[in-house]
Amino acid sequence: MKAILTLLFFVFSGFVFSQNTVRYSQFNFAKSLYNPAALASDAKFTADLLYRNQWAGVDGAPSTVGFNTAFEVTNEMAVGINFYTDRIGLNQTTSFSAQYAYRLVFDTRKYLAFGIGIGADNLSYGYANATTGTANDPAFSQSYSKFNLNGSFGMYYRSSNFYIGASLPQLFQNKVGYGKQFSPPYWHYMLVSGYFFEVSDNFVLNPNIQLKGTANAPIQGDLLLRGITNSLGFSIGYRSENSLIAGIDYTISGRVRIGYAFNHDVGSLARTKGASHEVYLGLGLPYYFNRDSFDSRKYVGRKGGHKTDFRRSYKRYNRRN
Repeated sequence: MKAILTLLFFVFSGFVFSQNTVRYSQFNFAKSLYNPAALASDAKFTADLLYRNQWAGVDGAPSTVGFNTAFEVTNEMAVGINFYTDRIGLNQTTSFSAQYAYRLVFDTRKYLAFGIGIGADNLSYGYANATTGTANDPAFSQSYSKFNLNGSFGMYYRSSNFYIGASLPQLFQNKVGYGKQFSPPYWHYMLVSGYFFEVSDNFVLNPNIQLKGTANAPIQGDLLLRGITNSLGFSIGYRSENSLIAGIDYTISGRVRIGYAFNHDVGSLARTKGASHEVYLGLGLPYYFNRDSFDSRKYVGRKGGHKTDFRRSYKRYNRRN
């Protein structure tokens, strides 16, 4: 465990954080939107849909839709599809990618996964729709769009009650103002982690943290504390931009989860920015982390034997060779 945390630290150390990559308040439900290594980490088949309306009531404020679906092909492999569209004012970014994750299964409860994603971004600039003070302003005479290659990389460790993941959501900087599309100094880094404390038979405490960053910008983070009783979850948290988080979620039959969260700014710009709203809809067949299967062993078969054991496979390989 210490070796894994040390590895994650050295790979992703030395970063400072920025504000360009979209952050969701319900990041604990849709980790694979940022990290391809987290594919199918909460169920054998998952589908996550998130809609976020930032700063409601502000003209041109950001609005984002994110979708990810994943399938566990074997205990060692998972595949998925990732999609999101982000609109800010007259500009819109739409991204699509295919994802793959490979896992090193240590025992019946733990694995370390490495994931990659490859796809394309479409950047659309609707300048022709702008309202300007000067009639027929040539700077806003036409709109345009372009497609660019993009990719992602991530690492993810999971046990029965703990997870931690680090990722590079965008390997190419397809934004206006970047000199080169592939420029590691401008990479954005994300780190997420959470733990499940089984307080009693009817209550689970689930703290989560999300950090985000890039060079030459302040650290950003979200701290989320979720309590789960039966199929109902309540969340409270804090965002580093002086914003409070509150949310509620409900899981139906261990397979369908619906959630709502909002951010309320408490800083000097609270009246100007307004609140942010977020809606989540998820499907897991079935979810591993709920009251009924909180401590279930993913890699144990119906008869109690191991489906896959990394150490056992290694011994068999040595005997054959």
